[in-house]
Amino acid sequence: MGDEEIIRRRLLIDGDGTGDARMIAKFTRSFIKWCFSEDGPQESQAQYERLLTSLASIEQSSIKWDNILNMNSLQLEHYEELKNVTTDAVVDAEEALNAAKQELAKAREVRNNGLQYHALAKLIQEHPSRSPTAERLTKLSASLSKLKSARDQLDEKLLLRKKQLHVLFTALHQLQATLDSDEDKSVAVTPVEDNRAAPLVDLTDEITIINNGNTVTEMDCT
Repeated sequence: MGDEEIIRRRLLIDGDGTGDARMIAKFTRSFIKWCFSEDGPQESQAQYERLLTSLASIEQSSIKWDNILNMNSLQLEHYEELKNVTTDAVVDAEEALNAAKQELAKAREVRNNGLQYHALAKLIQEHPSRSPTAERLTKLSASLSKLKSARDQLDEKLLLRKKQLHVLFTALHQLQATLDSDEDKSVAVTPVEDNRAAPLVDLTDEITIINNGNTVTEMDCT
């Protein structure tokens, strides 16, 4: 038997260190001594009473430790029940947690679907229906055609005005050249006047301009 086993048994016998083991050993030695004693009746009776007192103490201690043992057994059973209850509670909590996770995942999916639905509904509301859009496109196309036609007309008028200005500048240059020629002739010493003069351009005459293959007649170049 090892030292640890001896110490463990002594602790079990001695309890919490109140000297039960020593009291039992002392009672055993006293009882053996009393059995083989040759004392008189009075001393033997006194020794007997002391043995009964020690035996009562040992019995009381035994009852105490038996109650402690029973209490420990009951506590072990109670702790075992608590263990089973706790285990069942943990299992139920895990199942409830898994169910809650699944419900949370479904709730998130429903929420995401709701957000997507509201976003699509808002997008649909922001865009008009097909019929008004087609009608608006038709109106815009007609307006664009009118604008293009007006632009073409303005381009034609601008080209016409450019050509009119060109003709006007050409006539002005001819008139300036004629005036310069007349001035040079008046300064010259020749007695004979030259009746020949450069032809003048009458701006009031009709000016014929070719515009994109069409003949355009202007009466007034200004």
